[in-house]
Amino acid sequence: MLILIIDDHELIRNGLSQALRSAGHNIVGEATTVAEARAQLLFTNPELVIVDVNLPDGSGLDLITPLIKFIVLTLGDDPGSLLLAHQRGAAAYVLKGEPVTHLLSVIEQLENSSYHFSAPALPANRFDLTQRELDVLQILQTGWSAKEMASHLFLSEATIKTHLSAIYRKLEVKNRTQAVMVALANHLIAE
Repeated sequence: MLILIIDDHELIRNGLSQALRSAGHNIVGEATTVAEARAQLLFTNPELVIVDVNLPDGSGLDLITPLIKFIVLTLGDDPGSLLLAHQRGAAAYVLKGEPVTHLLSVIEQLENSSYHFSAPALPANRFDLTQRELDVLQILQTGWSAKEMASHLFLSEATIKTHLSAIYRKLEVKNRTQAVMVALANHLIAE
């Protein structure tokens, strides 16, 4: 697989390059900033990009495009970054504290299958929302109808309405606007 590595720490880049080459992957480029990464993306045509969230000149999340598979590799398990990465179309979210074998496994899964978001579990929230309820809550702010949300999440409209009822009950709200406001205030979803 043709891989571009974007991280501002030389030690991380070198370690990743070595591990990925040993696993049979081709490193087509490296970048340390968002600006360098944009240039590398244009000239290297990678199949996969491994990107850090925090770069000296901005967020690596701003580079994510659905045209290329992105793995977000970061130190923090910030739910806001995780949700934003998912929303923008990242293929995976991996913590730097994981063993290299985990990253290699994620890459192998991405090579052998279609899009499947992989991430560590979101931190427990005091509202006890399920991951699917969080998914529904995230797209709730789009203003889509239940039918549109169902189509987007490959669920039935009745299932969406069931999730919405559960979300309203757990957040102790009466409507969509209140649900989104509570979710944003408690960092359950990304803006």
